Amino acid sequence: MSESALASFVNLTQSDSQVREQVRQAATPMHVVNLAKEKGHVFTQATMMRMQAEKMKHLHDDHINDASSWGEALLICFGNHS
Repeated sequence: MSESALASFVNLTQSDSQVREQVRQAATPMHVVNLAKEKGHVFTQATMMRMQAEKMKHLHDDHINDASSWGEALLICFGNHS
């Protein structure tokens, strides 16, 4: 359930520039979890961080080094950094 809610939230960030910008500005994982909950997508911080770590394994360091914030790094990991 939690992973599917995270996947749905990722899809939302891809289609909603306002939500994407809120994630980009997120200072901590908990900020993203709370934002997602406000939008009806309930998942745990642990689920999000586990999935982010898995996706980071497949990215070159240069991609993550370009992130200007924690939220930007999250968007990069989930393929949404435009």
